[in-house]
Amino acid sequence: MFARLSAKAVLLVLVLGLVFFGVGLIGMAIATALAALFGTAGAYAITGGVFVIPPLIWAVAVQVTKPVKQEPPPGARQMAGAIMAALAKETPWVAILGTALAGAANMFLSRNKSKK
Repeated sequence: MFARLSAKAVLLVLVLGLVFFGVGLIGMAIATALAALFGTAGAYAITGGVFVIPPLIWAVAVQVTKPVKQEPPPGARQMAGAIMAALAKETPWVAILGTALAGAANMFLSRNKSKK
């Protein structure tokens, strides 16, 4: 189990490294090819635009075409109110449980304090 997980982690690191250096080398190749036409700074600017603009357009398109979230049905609020009303009718149980939780929290918080 651990060996498979380790092998997958190593494979993931290798793939990420190949992608990182591959994109960098492609960028340098494009910039070098464009340097004769536009100069070094212009070539780097065009190459940066080639790598940045398509993902930026994709991200804007995804955000613009995001579906609208629907409001929860009005019955959900009424149901929550009904549950709270049912709990209020069972006040003795709620009081007992609340007291038990408060007592447990008090015991837990004061267990290591030295008494003076």
